[in-house]
Amino acid sequence: MTAVHRLVHHPYMIGCRYALGDRSLELLTNIFSSSSSRGRAVLEGRASVHFITLPEVGPVVVKTYRRGGVLSWINRDRYVKSGQLRSQREFDFLIAAQKAGVRVPVPVAYVVTRAWFYKAWLVTREVKGHQSFARLCRVNPEKARTFIPEISRNIACLIKQGIHHVDLHPGNIILDKNNTVFVIDFDKACWCSKNETRLAEAYQNRWARAVHKYNLPKPLTCLELTERC
Repeated sequence: MTAVHRLVHHPYMIGCRYALGDRSLELLTNIFSSSSSRGRAVLEGRASVHFITLPEVGPVVVKTYRRGGVLSWINRDRYVKSGQLRSQREFDFLIAAQKAGVRVPVPVAYVVTRAWFYKAWLVTREVKGHQSFARLCRVNPEKARTFIPEISRNIACLIKQGIHHVDLHPGNIILDKNNTVFVIDFDKACWCSKNETRLAEAYQNRWARAVHKYNLPKPLTCLELTERC
């Protein structure tokens, strides 16, 4: 399913790959209008998330975009409408990554408020029983190391298509209940004109910095993207 349906459900504009009924729209808008949030762990991003079940889709995750740093004290969750909308961009990159052979949470919808200073949300299918790869690195580094080849395969697919995740670190890898690897958080992704070797180096360097910064086991530093690491 690749066609994206666009609809207005005041005051929201929704781009969706499914025909959502009234009940689903009600469930979603209840979240959009709520001020509550759910924190996430170190290395797992700034966004808040909610878990609900939509009749047409099943269990989904609703991600609310939030700012970080000093700016968040002034403007917590609004963005200037300039160019592509933030949630739409991540939605589009998830579809592109999916087509490239990368395993990602299935994108369901992106949502924004209809205003120049807009709020944004992303809806994806829930990865059932998931755990963070960053957490696994801490509790069972030997097991974590066995996933490096599959993580590297997914990253290699991104490289081949010229997709730069920019912020790909162990916290943006999750494993489902069957130990299947998923890449998440394409919020900062961009198309990259670098050749594949340079892009692979960028991925490796970002990954290694995160492993070092958060004191994860050293054997997890090296991805299998190039002959030398």
